[in-house]
Amino acid sequence: MSDGYDFSQLYHATLVSYSPGTTFLATVYQNRLIIRSTTTLQIVRTWACIRPASSIASSSKNADQEVKIDSIEWSEDGLHILVFSLSAKTAWVFGLASEGDGESGEIAKIGGEGVEGLFQVEWGQAGKQVLAWSDYGLRISVYDLTTGITRIIQNPKSHLQCHTYSPDNRYMAIAEKHLGKEYIGIYDVIDTYHLVRHFQLSTTDVQGLSWSLCGRYIAAWDSSLSYSMYIHSPIGPLLTHFTHNSPTFSPISSTEDPGLGIRTVTWAPGGRWLAIGGWDGKVRIIESEGWRCIAVLNWGNRITEKDITVWKEPHDWVKDTRGRGIVQFDQMPIPTSIPNIRPDLGKPNPNMGISQISFDRNAALFFVKSETCPNVIHIHTFLETPTSESPNITHLASLIFDNPVKSAVWCPSPSGKHQKKISITTKSGAIYLWDEEGGWEEENPNGESQQTCEHKGGMMEGVGIPSRIEFSAIDLQWAPDGTSLVIQDKSQFCLLYDNDTDTAVGDASARWDGADEGLSHVMEEDEDEEGWSGYGLGLREELQGGFPRAIKA
Repeated sequence: MSDGYDFSQLYHATLVSYSPGTTFLATVYQNRLIIRSTTTLQIVRTWACIRPASSIASSSKNADQEVKIDSIEWSEDGLHILVFSLSAKTAWVFGLASEGDGESGEIAKIGGEGVEGLFQVEWGQAGKQVLAWSDYGLRISVYDLTTGITRIIQNPKSHLQCHTYSPDNRYMAIAEKHLGKEYIGIYDVIDTYHLVRHFQLSTTDVQGLSWSLCGRYIAAWDSSLSYSMYIHSPIGPLLTHFTHNSPTFSPISSTEDPGLGIRTVTWAPGGRWLAIGGWDGKVRIIESEGWRCIAVLNWGNRITEKDITVWKEPHDWVKDTRGRGIVQFDQMPIPTSIPNIRPDLGKPNPNMGISQISFDRNAALFFVKSETCPNVIHIHTFLETPTSESPNITHLASLIFDNPVKSAVWCPSPSGKHQKKISITTKSGAIYLWDEEGGWEEENPNGESQQTCEHKGGMMEGVGIPSRIEFSAIDLQWAPDGTSLVIQDKSQFCLLYDNDTDTAVGDASARWDGADEGLSHVMEEDEDEEGWSGYGLGLREELQGGFPRAIKA
């Protein structure tokens, strides 16, 4: 399936994030933010996040270590990093190519402990703006770091899924609650988040908003107690109310009752179709023309269709190969059983329903993860071509793993190669890769390697992470250009480079050379690495003016 893979050394980090241009990696170790070069993994810059002096307890022996960093996010231009600590209720903005005058070297600091502290922060979608959610859902503060102006949005519904942007990032829709009623506010991002529309929702407890990729619709779904979806125009009018009582709810049965509500909502690229994952474990595909359900997908504990490919992970292969192997999954005969779990309905938030629906960039394929089948990924076809008038939905393949799936992501390769490739982690010592266009190399009787033909259900392989110390991959992140992949456990990470990519990535010194039998060395963050400060690249001159140093919430 690939010509091979290279791994970097292991490095300590609890959070990792690629810069938008893939040039740098931002990592977090203890209370420090560390910027590394993606190609060499040498340290470029470091900062220590220090708790505000007013909140340091007099009995604290080491106040620096008390700061736990919960999130990091790059600005759109890749020149600034937003860091947030929930325990300190503080956010820091660091400039990659500038020296800040704050106590921690930041160019701006927001918040601090108090009666009303910060609960979440994120970058806005225009310029240097930071959105900060306060405790108790009281307000969102929009800080403009170039002008120092702050705008307040009152009574946001939630910090989770209740805000969404238009496809061009010009407008933001926020679910709000005023006097016991729920509303959608439309704000102009460019015009300092000025309110341009405000209309009431018919929901009782809105759980999320999602702006369609065509920009014409905003979907709002209600609580899990009712299967209820409201589709609004961005200028306000209600276009449809989709429930299980709708005449177009199901092409299978007009009396079908899902029981519970909606858990997951995903627009297909183009915005014409909407995939809804319910707590009932079914996926419904909704078409915007007439807002009718055109397909209902459901998976039992047994696959009987002969044209479906089922790949199953070989048992204990990571242990048998000492994490140094690359194995092809076993193709199971049809019919075959799918492992299921029975949710405990006596406990709150039972493991049930559809937790993830993800389309590839051309909507040719999508995969589904169900909590009742945590060890399985189901892959389906969707559009035959990006301009197809109607989808052709077929069950293409199912992937069965020994452990529950923790993370699954499409490769974002913009070049066209490997766009139909999924990377998966299962809290094991391996990374898993499915490729629809992949093949497998085998030796013929003469001992020569030969490539097998492409398989209808793609090819599935596991790649062992060669580490002598315990490393359980729980999360992953593709580089924006698709040339490398960050693999993380709770406190360490490494990079995987695919030798089959068109771009040569990574300095040889950053990659594992196989000299030890495994990645036995974990690089310490206080090591004396010779990097550069960033000034030699002229990054400092790219900044347009300075920022106010501190902003109080």
